[in-house]
Amino acid sequence: MEDILKAISTYGLALVISGVVIYFAIQFGHVHLEKFKQKRLIQKHDELAILRKQISSTINALLERTVLRAHADRVYVFELHNGTTSMGGLPFLKMTNTYEALGEKAQSQIHNRENMPMQMYSSFIDAIYNNDYIVMDVENRTQDYSKLIYETLAAGDIKITVRCKISDLNKKVIGYVGIDFCNGNNPREEDVYESVKIVQDTAIEVGALLTVK
Repeated sequence: MEDILKAISTYGLALVISGVVIYFAIQFGHVHLEKFKQKRLIQKHDELAILRKQISSTINALLERTVLRAHADRVYVFELHNGTTSMGGLPFLKMTNTYEALGEKAQSQIHNRENMPMQMYSSFIDAIYNNDYIVMDVENRTQDYSKLIYETLAAGDIKITVRCKISDLNKKVIGYVGIDFCNGNNPREEDVYESVKIVQDTAIEVGALLTVK
């Protein structure tokens, strides 16, 4: 009987020791698993940060090339964001100037163009949505846009602007590329319309990059 009790005690002690060992093994493994997950998250974050930086650098290079090709004073990207459906039925509420390249004499406008409410420019945005491109002449004002959009352009010293929508891979409009000819730059009408194809090409390239981002 005594031998049986000793055997049971020894067996019980072995179970306790095994349980303790297994517990600490699980805790040790859990700690290392969490550290591994954290390390992977940090690595993924760093990889995405590098990718975003490369994409931004490529977009900036595209816009700088477009400035030269179109002989424009300013080339820029607006991205549409933040919202479900605007008062005009458009699936965005705001737009922000996220990229910009300048010619020799143009002044930057990017810092003045954050979170602009799209409903204030509804006819203008609608035109971008429903046309392959738009050309606006601030002096002649033959297009039926609001006074506000013309005042905004004039405040930026813009004489003529060409704009083309940016679409993602599903053909959803996510923004637009624009080029400005500012006061003092007097392009011929044919030069302006030749720049349309340049803007359209740039919009396609920028759209592919923004989709990745």
